[in-house]
Amino acid sequence: MLSEWLPFRPAYLDELIRHDGRTGHTACHACAGDDAHWRCLDCFGTPFSCHSCLIESHELLPLHRIEKWTGTFWEKSSLRSLGLKVHLGHAGKPCALPSPAKYLVVYHVNGFHLVDIVYCGCDMAHGNLHKRNQLLRARWYPATTKDPGTAFTFAMLDQFHELTLQGKLSAHDYYQGLAHMSDGSGKRYDEFLRSARCYRHLVLAKRSGRAHDPSGIEDTKDGQLGLDCPACPHPGKNLPTNWEESATLWIYTLVLAIDANFRLKSKDRGVNDDPPLGPGWAYIVDPVPYHEQLRVQSEKDIHKRGTCESTFQAMEKATTRLNDGYLVTGVGAVICARSGLVRKNGVGDLQKGERYINMDYIFLSSIVGALVTLLLVTYDIACQWSKKLPARVREYPLHLQAAFFYMIVNVAVPKFHLKGHGQSCQSPYSLNLLRHSARTDGEGIERGWSHINPIAMATREMGPGFRHDTIDDHWSAWNWRKIIGLGHNLLRKFVEAEEMYAKHRANFIELSGTFEPDVIASWTRMVDVWQQDPLNAPDPYADPDTHVSLADLRKELAKEEAAVTDGALTVDDLTASTFLVKGFELEELQYVPRSLYINIIDTKPHTIQSAVLQERKTTLLSKIGKWRKAQLVFMPCASIQVAQAAANAAASSMDPGGESSAPSTDKRILLDIPPLCLPSELNNDLKCALPTRHKLVDKETRLRLAQANDSLAELRRLLRLKSASLTFKKVNNVGQRENTRARSVIVQFTSKIELTAERYRAARLALRRLDPGGDWMKQLQPLLPKDVRGIDEDEDDGKKKSKRNQRSEGRREISWIWTRMRSDEGGDAEIDAGIRVEWAKAQARAERWQEEITLIVEEMRRTLAYCDWKAAWWREQATVRIVSEVPALASGLQAYAEKQAVTWEGLATSFAAKWYKAITSRGHAIEWPQRYRVAGEAAGPTLTAKKKRTTLILARTWVGDAARERGEESESGVRAPTGVAARNVEETDGIIDGGESVFIEESEDDYDCRPVDSDLDLEDDI
Repeated sequence: MLSEWLPFRPAYLDELIRHDGRTGHTACHACAGDDAHWRCLDCFGTPFSCHSCLIESHELLPLHRIEKWTGTFWEKSSLRSLGLKVHLGHAGKPCALPSPAKYLVVYHVNGFHLVDIVYCGCDMAHGNLHKRNQLLRARWYPATTKDPGTAFTFAMLDQFHELTLQGKLSAHDYYQGLAHMSDGSGKRYDEFLRSARCYRHLVLAKRSGRAHDPSGIEDTKDGQLGLDCPACPHPGKNLPTNWEESATLWIYTLVLAIDANFRLKSKDRGVNDDPPLGPGWAYIVDPVPYHEQLRVQSEKDIHKRGTCESTFQAMEKATTRLNDGYLVTGVGAVICARSGLVRKNGVGDLQKGERYINMDYIFLSSIVGALVTLLLVTYDIACQWSKKLPARVREYPLHLQAAFFYMIVNVAVPKFHLKGHGQSCQSPYSLNLLRHSARTDGEGIERGWSHINPIAMATREMGPGFRHDTIDDHWSAWNWRKIIGLGHNLLRKFVEAEEMYAKHRANFIELSGTFEPDVIASWTRMVDVWQQDPLNAPDPYADPDTHVSLADLRKELAKEEAAVTDGALTVDDLTASTFLVKGFELEELQYVPRSLYINIIDTKPHTIQSAVLQERKTTLLSKIGKWRKAQLVFMPCASIQVAQAAANAAASSMDPGGESSAPSTDKRILLDIPPLCLPSELNNDLKCALPTRHKLVDKETRLRLAQANDSLAELRRLLRLKSASLTFKKVNNVGQRENTRARSVIVQFTSKIELTAERYRAARLALRRLDPGGDWMKQLQPLLPKDVRGIDEDEDDGKKKSKRNQRSEGRREISWIWTRMRSDEGGDAEIDAGIRVEWAKAQARAERWQEEITLIVEEMRRTLAYCDWKAAWWREQATVRIVSEVPALASGLQAYAEKQAVTWEGLATSFAAKWYKAITSRGHAIEWPQRYRVAGEAAGPTLTAKKKRTTLILARTWVGDAARERGEESESGVRAPTGVAARNVEETDGIIDGGESVFIEESEDDYDCRPVDSDLDLEDDI
């Protein structure tokens, strides 16, 4: 904590300043001599040394920084000025045939140094060991191949490599930082650029096994320096024998994503002699055949304007002219859509927008050698790009066509981008609806752009070859980090999929139970037919046209409002049931539209609004007075509670000063009238005193059940109408006048929805008092504010949330009110179609999550199998190249191959340790190599990443009527917001007894290590 450090700040400052003086032991640390005028800043403790001891101790440390005591301060010096010479070839010892000493500028992580170099003359005399080789064996990279005058240490090149990959630090900034650490006079920037470029190219080739190939690095094939996605299907590497005959062939689908990026441009700097060091060897396609194919097909590529109503730039940029001053306007790329790794030869430059000839070539290059049967491609303009795609593919060379025509290809639009497409694209190209697409979102390539975009400012100034090498290097780092992250990411996805599948399967079963079996069967057939031909078959997921107009809605509202003022109450000829129904009507008339109530309570009362409110109250009191006469007949004992309530109301309505108290701010919008005292509102003693012949308690119970069900039906109808009016407003209204009228209608519907919800809550509250614990509680759940939403709306709809935090279609849950529909609510074609759409989408959500579980388990298996294959492949490389005449090289080849094999096996072992118990504890069968099963069994608790941990705290609490009316009542506990107690309540005689409460507390622990079979389940990290 900074507050703890601040008191010690002066002491820290004093310790820093001590280093600038000559204090402590001033004798030489080695010989104890008095001539200790030098110190090394890079040796531990910066000990003082004499001249001879300093030279002797730094024979193998020639790049340490030295300072000399002038008598008043420490000034920079160097080992070279003290006479140190660096001898190559004999472990720092002088050579018997030394060459003349020559100074060399060496760049290291601590700056640049002038060093006197003495090359070994033993082998040079025979012509078989050049100066560059001696420098490389000393781990110094020579800037030139002949008579080098500058070298860069491997440590410095490695450091720059890691910094630029992680932080996107430019070579210029890194070099300038080193210059400032020295005296700032170094002028080797061009040499540094060239050396860093060659060094990282060699590292990429080394890591890809090119040094082990007898044919040499020059025989490298396209894509050989790239990294595969271990979780993708690779026949012969990670697929089982006879996988083509599997009953679940879809799990071997190769899923790719295509997109273009217009930030990675390249200026036309007139550089024509800068070819890439590895043309087509990694991720960017070989530019020579690529440009030749573009030249051949440019005459044929007539890019027609798309017919889709997409709002994305790909349509427009496909026909834009070349940007002035740029050779390249962007890049196209293809990645694995499941794990996000860039495909080998899956990146290419764009010269004139996002043309089909560019994107087709890049796509076809990325699937060369991919001998799988099924291919799913996501692209933000897939609806247009897929048209006539086979015909366009036939225009390319045969080696690019082969894989495409071997596969069955399906296309889809990424989930986020689909929202910008027209209505005709919403279902046929939706990953939420496409069977066997699992929970693929297709947006992973956008995350890849966020990784590569920071280097755009640097690469646009580079030559074409340097730019390609740089982008290849950054994509390679991206792929490797994706690979080592598979253990965490697949486990996180698996745990989430298990949880979400259980939830959505239960929701779907509950919704399906609302309808007759023959209805479900017809809907199922419609979905199956559509899945076979999404573009032409009737769409079960398409929302029906509402055909509702603003005029129709206003007429319906006018009729309903007129009915409220009718129905004069008469006392004669009332039966017990009609008496209760009239009481229900009076109860409902207590509620005032929220808009009118808020305007009167929260602002200065408007004369007209106050008059309306007073008129409503007067009319209601008159009707209640007439109803009281009937109450004396049917409920004579109720007069006691009525009189008591009136007395209590009169006493509480006056404050100590004699003024009336302010209106209640409770969320229930009520007129200030005395209670009706229906049977459900009487206390137990008065209930027992009711005349038995009328059976009022039994009748009110039955009527309240009907009232609750009717209220739910009316609530669903109003929500549909509100949704229709919102759609009408969005599609048809233009201008302030039309929007104002539409808003007024929507406000009226909102008020009616609120009043209907209050009617349901009143009916349910009465049932809790009349028949606590009855069977009705299974059907009629508490109606919380979040439950009052349309069939296609989510709990979070309407809230101001970032796009990142909005719930996707695959996670959306319908409100329980839509799973309680009655058979008599059908008949309207539009309503039936709307219900069918939601049923089909609920089915799709459950299916996609089930597919996700199956696919993730398979991806885990494939990852382990690929790592196992890769380790075996590396061990084979150890003996492929025969160099027995050079023992040191043979040893290096074998050691590096074993190191890589152990690395891949270590990855697989760590993955198995994370996954095994999470999978087996949930009953999934696994088919892993035996050693990984053993590693998983021995791993102990599973490590899962978490961002939130739930802590349960038991407490006792009481919940009053006001809380209950706000929806805080539940037989099984209310899901409370963070930091709010959620009560498990039980009511007897109208009193809610608080049970155990759950307090939800969030913590930001990065990891939580616990056994899978512990009391608390694994949680996801979304």
